[in-house]
Amino acid sequence: MMKRLPTAIQGLDEILNGGLFEGGVYIFEGPPGVGKTTLANQIAYTLAGRDSRTLYVTMLAESHARMVQHMEQQTFFNHREVNARVFYVSGYRELETGGLKAVIELLRGELVRHRPGLLVIDGLVAGGEGSGADDSVRQFVHGLQSLVSTMSCTCLVLTSGNGSVLSAEQTMVDGILSFEDHGFHWRAERRLQVRKFRGSQIIRGKHTFCITSRGLQFFPRLESLPMGDAQAKLGSEATSTGLPALDTILRAGGLLSGSSSVVVGHSGAGKTTFALAFAAASTSASPGLLLSCTELPGDLRRMGAELGLAVGEAVDSGALTIEHFGHEDESMDEMGHKLLRLVDELKVRRVVVDGLAGLADTLAFQERGYRFLGRLLMELKQRETTSLFTIDPAALATAANTPLADGVVGWFDNAFAFEPPPGEKHAQGRTVFISKVRGTQASRGSVDVHLSLLDTSPPRALE
Repeated sequence: MMKRLPTAIQGLDEILNGGLFEGGVYIFEGPPGVGKTTLANQIAYTLAGRDSRTLYVTMLAESHARMVQHMEQQTFFNHREVNARVFYVSGYRELETGGLKAVIELLRGELVRHRPGLLVIDGLVAGGEGSGADDSVRQFVHGLQSLVSTMSCTCLVLTSGNGSVLSAEQTMVDGILSFEDHGFHWRAERRLQVRKFRGSQIIRGKHTFCITSRGLQFFPRLESLPMGDAQAKLGSEATSTGLPALDTILRAGGLLSGSSSVVVGHSGAGKTTFALAFAAASTSASPGLLLSCTELPGDLRRMGAELGLAVGEAVDSGALTIEHFGHEDESMDEMGHKLLRLVDELKVRRVVVDGLAGLADTLAFQERGYRFLGRLLMELKQRETTSLFTIDPAALATAANTPLADGVVGWFDNAFAFEPPPGEKHAQGRTVFISKVRGTQASRGSVDVHLSLLDTSPPRALE
């Protein structure tokens, strides 16, 4: 069995089903500025922490001092590892004077000298006039494969080519990872696609990633991840909605634990009030997480106080965590992984996502939003977490550039809709209609609530 070389990069090893293979040659291709050099250095310094050496060979005239200055801004960088476990060597002169054959000889000597576990060749395409000739490139890759196989060294070849320049060696290497920076309206998403990977299954498709001060973080397509062993099923215990009038007409006394609910209504209908009431019912024994796509945490605390809801008290006690959701460059998968990570870290038992439009305002939602949402709800159910999402159909249609599909609501176990009483469009009174409740029953199809001060009395008969 071939031995793996885990990169320890968040999400990348998951996409590659365990990491790279020792002795393999992998091409990282993509436009300048997409993050290839940062990723290669991130892997190198991560390996240095495991006492593994890296030989980093640049084919461009950029000084290593300049590269190190850029890397100093990253938390993974450790200056003590420079020329201790991470060795920078320039192959520019050899490429200019002797072509790729001279580069192979340089690599041979440096590999024997440093005995690295990782070899990085950065900038092959722009390396010189000889780098574009098919024969010389083929011979270079063949020689490179022989070297790394003999030295049990994994090799990364970084190139700005899109496949046309390096077509000669693409059939010879062990893997090809393509990086792209994709524009979408006013947003931009960075994506990775593993176009080729020998020796192992991978998670196929395009996966988003971001670059932060911690380096690159990858977010595998949520619906493509292997299914866990845990069963996704409803619990038997009741979880309060935070609205006593609604709990009263639900035969279980609330929502079944692990269930997912959606609250649909136009702007100002009362969806956020419902969300705050549900979140405010969090306790230390049943912690809550509120993710808001529009309101800031301070505004939600103030709104809760005005409604007589103990939102601030729950936050101060640690029973409730409020996070802003859907920053301008967050991808749909990044938000999904963030939500699940917080649920796991905080041991959350009730989740609120106030504004599904925050997820919809992403490049992938039109294509994958339906499947993504279904998998997200299943992951929450497997964690026995009760969730509540709010939807403004108009906002969702604007964000996703498509009307709300009935199938989206179909993913949820429970569905509620807010409507003002007839002829009272701007009144504080609202009627919550119960479209469906899974695992239990409702004694009535609707209940009245009051938005300025939540109605805590039993439901009255509707006129």
